[in-house]
Amino acid sequence: MKTLELIIKQTRLRWFGHVLRMDDDRIPKQAISWEMSATSRGPGRPRKNWNEIIRQDLKSIGVAWKDAEHFTFDREAWHERVAQCVLIDTG
Repeated sequence: MKTLELIIKQTRLRWFGHVLRMDDDRIPKQAISWEMSATSRGPGRPRKNWNEIIRQDLKSIGVAWKDAEHFTFDREAWHERVAQCVLIDTG
């Protein structure tokens, strides 16, 4: 049985694949490559953004960001890869 954390990770990675397959003029695709400008902030650790969480998820399944950009274009293979890696985490 998969834990809720693994279900969320799988869904997040599948959505990541969906966004990478979008046209470049779509806002979600543009948001992935958007960088925040240097601004002053309060003390403490900055909050994690979506890109950092995706990088952690990709690292946990052994895929680099650049490799993921190529893997996601074969949707069925990407979904299988994500599902297998999530199942490995439960084992």
